[in-house]
Amino acid sequence: MEEVLKTRKRIKITRFDVLNCLWMVLFSLYCLLPLCIMVSASFSSDATLSEYGYTLFPKKVTMDAYKFVFESGGLLLRSYLNSIIVTGAGTILNLFFSAMIAFPLSKYDFAYKHWITPLLLITMLFSPGLVPTYILITQFLDWKDTIWVLIIPQIGTTFNIILLRTFFSDIPREIGESAKIDGCSVFREFLTITMPLSMPALATCSVLMALSYWNDWGTPFLYIDQFNTDLYTVQYLMAKLEVQAKSWYENAGLMGENQNINSVIMATCIIGTLPIMFVFLYLQKYIVKGMTVGAVKG
Repeated sequence: MEEVLKTRKRIKITRFDVLNCLWMVLFSLYCLLPLCIMVSASFSSDATLSEYGYTLFPKKVTMDAYKFVFESGGLLLRSYLNSIIVTGAGTILNLFFSAMIAFPLSKYDFAYKHWITPLLLITMLFSPGLVPTYILITQFLDWKDTIWVLIIPQIGTTFNIILLRTFFSDIPREIGESAKIDGCSVFREFLTITMPLSMPALATCSVLMALSYWNDWGTPFLYIDQFNTDLYTVQYLMAKLEVQAKSWYENAGLMGENQNINSVIMATCIIGTLPIMFVFLYLQKYIVKGMTVGAVKG
């Protein structure tokens, strides 16, 4: 009986809990308001937006913006495909090479980890600068106007390496030593033991990498020619969408009141946001555990 009473006292809801939950609900709704307004605008025409402004719910629902995007916006579909390829390939390569760098750094008997780790940390504190990076990529590597410039420069992110190294260090040393006694090579230990046991950290890094690749518009802005539309990504297209939408309507023979430029911009933003939103929702259960690696030592 005493244990039951203690348990009830332990789970008793206080005023602070109620106020804290209320505050988090209100703050969450506040954060969702811009997204709701964007969705509402995408289902409205420019004439409706001019008359009523941006509202939480559309005054006159229309699918014209989405119809125009999918029927006339071949550039959007190509950009969408480019973003999927860049995000998928970049995330896989980034994750694999970051894990390969982090694995030896997590080993207690790796002789050079004490001076390699500070070198990695220096890259987080000091940027090489835009001009040297641009010269390296365009003149020495000759990656300008290629899909490689959208993928390779971000491979091996220092933050992900440090995160994975910390997680790998928490894996019991005896597991790897037992595998070596049974004849397991170092690379096989990395693939068949360390990687499967590190799913929370790998999932966290995957989300961060995917967000970075999908939302990157600065790299194509610098290294992809504006006339090379075959390599446009969704984010880069959205950055130039107002001018591009006007040309779409002009090419379609639509002028004046028939143009829904603002609605098309909002519809494109919705289409560009949905994939990465679903990826985040699917992997969010790993994020808290992965981001708190090393915070508590038992």
